[in-house]
Amino acid sequence: MNWKRYDSIRRNASPLEVDLIENYAAGTISRRDFIKRGAILGLGMTTMASVIAACGGDSDPTTTTAGPDAGSSTTAGAPTQGGSMRIGIQQGDANSGLDPLNMLDLGTYSVLSQSFEYLVGLAPDGNIGATGLATSWEPNADGTVWTFNLREGVNWHDGSPFTSADVAATVDRMVIAGAGLAGVVSEGAVETPDDLTAVVNLDKANGNLPVLISIYNPQSLITPADYADGTTLDARQAGTGPWVFESHDPTTFTTVFKANEDYWGGRPNLDDVTLIGFGSEGARVSAMQARELDMIQQFGVIDGTSLLNDSSFTVLRPPSANHRQLWFNTQLPAGGPFTDARVRRAFGFMLDRQQMVDVLFDGFASVGNDHPVHPTLPFFDPDATPQRPKDPEMAKQLLADAGYEGMSATIQTGDILVSPDMGAIVEQNALEAGVAVSVNVTANSDFYGEYWCTGAPWGASPETGGPGVPCGASAEIGIVDYGHRPTPDVYFGRALETDGDWNSSNYASSEFDGLFAQYQAAIDVAGQKAAVGQIQQLLHEDAPALYPFFFDYLSGHDESVSGVQVTALGHMKLEKATKSA
Repeated sequence: MNWKRYDSIRRNASPLEVDLIENYAAGTISRRDFIKRGAILGLGMTTMASVIAACGGDSDPTTTTAGPDAGSSTTAGAPTQGGSMRIGIQQGDANSGLDPLNMLDLGTYSVLSQSFEYLVGLAPDGNIGATGLATSWEPNADGTVWTFNLREGVNWHDGSPFTSADVAATVDRMVIAGAGLAGVVSEGAVETPDDLTAVVNLDKANGNLPVLISIYNPQSLITPADYADGTTLDARQAGTGPWVFESHDPTTFTTVFKANEDYWGGRPNLDDVTLIGFGSEGARVSAMQARELDMIQQFGVIDGTSLLNDSSFTVLRPPSANHRQLWFNTQLPAGGPFTDARVRRAFGFMLDRQQMVDVLFDGFASVGNDHPVHPTLPFFDPDATPQRPKDPEMAKQLLADAGYEGMSATIQTGDILVSPDMGAIVEQNALEAGVAVSVNVTANSDFYGEYWCTGAPWGASPETGGPGVPCGASAEIGIVDYGHRPTPDVYFGRALETDGDWNSSNYASSEFDGLFAQYQAAIDVAGQKAAVGQIQQLLHEDAPALYPFFFDYLSGHDESVSGVQVTALGHMKLEKATKSA
């Protein structure tokens, strides 16, 4: 340890930074977690490198973060200029269309993030980084105020300048729509002392705010100050990003973009890109295998075996906490079986999680334990709960205790990736516990509105919602997909907190809400871990939803393509992409 260097860094750090530096020096968090957390706090790469060097490590914190496992492909030699790319993506939701605030699926995320950008962008290692519209950020001493310094020389596609007023208006729209900022900030929270400074005043301390307005909260795309909620990109062409909208065919969900000649990051290498929607993964994989496409947004192990075995195909595996949530409607219908936690826990004991990992992902996944906290996170508590095993006899006993022996149920799910196959395994597992389960598969573009959160504003039956029942008309039991986030804030706040707009379980627990508030307010790793450990225990016991596994996100492209970076939320950064002849 170089104590002189360490003390110098520590003296000039904020309280939040000191806590992080001390945890790293004491060995309570890994180097990887130090870099992740440091990026969230706005700790510069130079400072992090100095801390690592003072503690006796490699002074370059980025030396092992590039490559396919970080979700990026490198360019060999000078990049090729010009050309086009055709990319196969998930079919977008026709209900939301190209709406940057109300979109719900990976296909639409990938389209809108070509024209619009995030305040906090994507680092080369797949974490958040200062590659978006903010060049730096920092919290005050207690984490209640965050200041973002904005990038100079950025213009909207119509030539008007990007300013802090656009950030303030976007945050207000997010607050009103409940897009991941509920309980964090209120309308009017952003001060704009000048055009290039945005000061966010929080309702209460939050140590993860940059994540909530980053690329990992897809609905936080920065839109112009006068952009109205419900406006779609095809209705009003806007953005600050590397690609300018040219056309969109909603029937085939095909969108064409041309290069932004005046992009602040430099003109993209390609002339244009076309994103083509596919209604099924099999069709998307077949088109990629036949090289009708240059790149595929996502594929699974079962349908994508041909790509995994293709020597001329580059596989990208970005960091991923992707999972499937098997939810239960904990309140409706009143007196229904899933309003009883014993029935919900019984289903937890029915599941063969290892079978799902092996059959659905051929090992490209890991077993989960009925909460959405990924085991690699620094505040995950491995001792909070024992791993729930497959135990049909325990399931039978719980059902008998609850008076639902020999019950039946219908699982609702969309046709995305492995969801139908997961449903089939649940059906098989449930039979061993004497439960008859059937699986109803719906086109994913319809599933969100018909069976998931139909109590939400975009749903078909909003009148069934209300305080404490945000997704009132959601199915009794169903499977929904959740993409990667570097922290579980979105999984907690939107999917489990009382009145969360993605809370298809209609879970209303004051105990959970209080623990979530403690976690959000914690400005140190120890405080976060204390709250999260209790959350793990509570969710394991209450079982508003089951989380059987976390799985790897797989994307990729032909060997002629390079310079692409993807996220496990479906984003594809293409401004540095090239395609050889």
